Amino acid sequence: MSSVEVRMEARPSNSATPRELTQNPLKKIWMPLPCKNGLPDKRICQRMVCMTNCPTLIVTVGLPARGKTYISKKLTRYLNWIGVPTKEFNVGQYRRECLKIYKSFEFFRPDNEEGLKIRQQCASAALNDVRQYLADGGQVAVFDATNTTRERRETITAFAEQNGFKVFFVESVCEDPEVIAENIVQVKLGNPDYTNCNTEEAMEDFKKRIKCYENSYETLDEVLDRHLSYIKIMDVGRRYLVNQVQDHIQSRIVYYLMNIHITPRSIYLCRHGESDLNVKGCIGGDSGLSSRGKEFAKYLHQFIQSQEISDLKVWTSQMKRTIQTAEAVSVPYEQWKALNEIDAGVCEEMMYEEIQQHYPLEFAMRDQDKYRYRYPKGELPCPLSPMRTWCRGWSRSSWSWRGRSMSWSSVIRLSCAACWPTSLIRQQRSCPT
Repeated sequence: MSSVEVRMEARPSNSATPRELTQNPLKKIWMPLPCKNGLPDKRICQRMVCMTNCPTLIVTVGLPARGKTYISKKLTRYLNWIGVPTKEFNVGQYRRECLKIYKSFEFFRPDNEEGLKIRQQCASAALNDVRQYLADGGQVAVFDATNTTRERRETITAFAEQNGFKVFFVESVCEDPEVIAENIVQVKLGNPDYTNCNTEEAMEDFKKRIKCYENSYETLDEVLDRHLSYIKIMDVGRRYLVNQVQDHIQSRIVYYLMNIHITPRSIYLCRHGESDLNVKGCIGGDSGLSSRGKEFAKYLHQFIQSQEISDLKVWTSQMKRTIQTAEAVSVPYEQWKALNEIDAGVCEEMMYEEIQQHYPLEFAMRDQDKYRYRYPKGELPCPLSPMRTWCRGWSRSSWSWRGRSMSWSSVIRLSCAACWPTSLIRQQRSCPT
């Protein structure tokens, strides 16, 4: 059972002179003037950001092989899914583009002045891109780097305050040697730095790279850093420390990070068996399985049995055909209303030929954009919040569930669920008939 400690502390009120305002040309919102005569306004640098809708800079903290990049990618994917424009900026990638060829851990030695200079330049380049991205309409930027010293974090905080960004630190602390070793093998050996190295050489070099950071590593401190907003994840989720959560975005970040799990597991997505209305070529409705649908359910049962899946968790919609399919598999299941097929409104239980005859304009509009089309008095497909809410809840349940999970639903619902882990739903422009 994970333990969570939350610390909230009120910030002192600031009675400084009100800052001059300028209007953001893209968002058309008023913000404190960031510059004066081409130079940073010192008043802004000295004051904490006080707006609740300003961009957020997420900053990772931790030694190498602690899952920072994994967290960054997952968090970026999640925030984009819920409609928050987010982009990840990996400083390691900037370094690789700068150096082209990686030689050894010597580059990361604290006494390597040339290496330190290059790393600082790469971090600065990444921060400049962060500034540009957030100025162009992005809402959240993820700055993925070690950021292990308090000096580096103070520099990033000053950069954020100067530009009117909120800062939220995400630190991953892990002392379990097995987890660290597994992360090195699964992630770091696929790193472009080690494309021409054998496994043993790569592991040895990377362990030495970690040592280069350990002596200067300053973890987020409950006392010294009590004014900062952060979440500290200890031993891959066994314990958390949350401090100074400022707004809705940060609370969503905390909630998400406390529900992801890094253990590999399988998720099966499956259509229900053929229904009586499928046989007739009608859409929607709540008919039962046809004879072929029952035959499919029987073979599905045999397949599941052959997989010898322990602790299988099953979700179905509340439609008769999906429940009959689940019953045939003979496993416990949970019904989700959000998994019900998209309601076709006045076209429920009609054939496509009938829709074309009675509603020719609607039929043509659906052909043009099935992803966004809504039947008269029907339900809009995936982009609406109920489906997103279900996908988030379903995915969080799947991630926190250590076993395997399976879901039965309609084509569109399952298309949304299948796209969720890779965020492809935002690029999808058509759904299968």
